Amino acid sequence: MSRKAPVRKPIPVKSHRGALPPLTPAQQAVVDAARQLPQFTDPLDVEVALSAAVAPAREEDVWPGVVANAVAVPSRRSLALLRAVTELVPEVEAGVEADKLGDQGEPAWREAIGRLVVGECWVVDLRAEEGHQTLLCTYSYGEDVHAGLYLVDDNLGGVVKNAFITKDVATARTMLDAYGAVEEIAADEAHRRLAEAYGKVDGGPGLGIDPDVYVVELLVARRIRLAQRS
Repeated sequence: MSRKAPVRKPIPVKSHRGALPPLTPAQQAVVDAARQLPQFTDPLDVEVALSAAVAPAREEDVWPGVVANAVAVPSRRSLALLRAVTELVPEVEAGVEADKLGDQGEPAWREAIGRLVVGECWVVDLRAEEGHQTLLCTYSYGEDVHAGLYLVDDNLGGVVKNAFITKDVATARTMLDAYGAVEEIAADEAHRRLAEAYGKVDGGPGLGIDPDVYVVELLVARRIRLAQRS
């Protein structure tokens, strides 16, 4: 009489994601954008990518879900995302979770992104004559310099109407010169004005605000914090 071979029961595998709620479309967009983060070498590319990914979700706090998802799915992408969030959204305190994933392999930009400093600032102030001012500020990670050019329009309630970030600092300065007489301005004062103008953007639908104002908002907020601390 033959004996039946014992049937092996499968060993249950615990899913790290089982207890997580599904990601919202906005959170999924950030997670999807994070796929490219480990491949970057320039920290500015990292900041622009994350800032652009979260731009459509200005009314949603995407970060708790994004961080929870990254923790639950350990990978180089998750580690890179947590490192970027640590710098751009410090109140989330993603750094503690990122340290737990250190064995996944740090992104090439990990050290450089933390070396951001605010440089010089200039302004063409035509508020009295034409109702607007244009600010230009430089920033750097060590020797790698970039600039932000911002148009604040008092005719639209003092909002940021245009904003863009560029590595071509010389061209940005030429553009500023075209607006009028250029004056130096202290970095903290320039970013105080910028913070005030960005604070009015919420009331901006229909005001002709350039979409790039929202695309770079997250990384500009980081530069405002740095300037006001220094």
